[in-house]
Amino acid sequence: MTLRNLLSMDLKFLLVGGKGGVGKTSVASALAISLAEEGKKVLLISTDPAHSISDSFALDFSSGDITKVEGIDGELFVLEINPDAAGEEMSKSLGMASLQSDQLTNLLGGQGLSELQGLGEDLKEIPPPGMDEALSFAKILEYSQNDDYDTIVLDTAPTGHTLRLLNLPEFLDSFIGRMLKMKAFISNAMGLVKSLFGGKRDKDTTIEKLEAMKEKIMFSRDLLMDPLKTQFVIVMIPTLMSVFESERLSSELKDHLISNKFSVINMLNPDNPGCKHCSQRRQEQLKNVEYINSVFSKQDIKVIETFENEIRGIDMLRSFASGLLNEE
Repeated sequence: MTLRNLLSMDLKFLLVGGKGGVGKTSVASALAISLAEEGKKVLLISTDPAHSISDSFALDFSSGDITKVEGIDGELFVLEINPDAAGEEMSKSLGMASLQSDQLTNLLGGQGLSELQGLGEDLKEIPPPGMDEALSFAKILEYSQNDDYDTIVLDTAPTGHTLRLLNLPEFLDSFIGRMLKMKAFISNAMGLVKSLFGGKRDKDTTIEKLEAMKEKIMFSRDLLMDPLKTQFVIVMIPTLMSVFESERLSSELKDHLISNKFSVINMLNPDNPGCKHCSQRRQEQLKNVEYINSVFSKQDIKVIETFENEIRGIDMLRSFASGLLNEE
């Protein structure tokens, strides 16, 4: 198999990631263009706070809204997600913004808190650390629930952030499970108080929303673990630091049962016999390429030489895609 096989696969998710500065945004953007021009309706999403998709296309996608890319022979849409804004939006939609620690403590008291086994720590800091990032990922998962887009291409943040992203479905599932228990307890407590004083109990739809989100997370997690629906392309450069980080990412993908059949070695120095330094550098890189081939022996690995010009704009991305998808 080669990267060109990605164009004919019935993928819902195509994730692209690696160490910062290896050209993963160029790879993600080029593949998204190629998929769109193959007749698929594609949504390219950036979870990288640097939002380099705008730079890659030489267009402005910073509005936070889904934007159609003009100049593409097909349907390609781009969304650059602001994790803080997306997290806040999801939090409000779930009614979690009203859950304040001091209010809950006053309402339930020490005895009530002790009855909620495992929730004491959650109540100290709501939302917990990383919740904005988790909820922004939940927003991404929403797009996998419908047929608006054939394929969602994720340009992930650098490796450390990507590894956290891989853990988010489990984190969300666990947290939402505890939130469901807590909301049910609070709802029953408030209903009892209001009934004692003759008050009318208002309908709280938060539990229904949390349960619906949990179902979406389980559905999307199954998609992520289905090799026919999800592929992760690791992008690296031929340096040992990049290779070692890619090994760590590959191991994490394996642990999370996410298929990684393809990798890209980007920015190999071109052959230049007239430059002694360039030749020495290339020979060192080629040794690293041999090591990569031995470590990732079960993958299809595409090696791309450094371009003379910056890969920026649709025409340059098409040229880059041509090199990526060349089966020679």
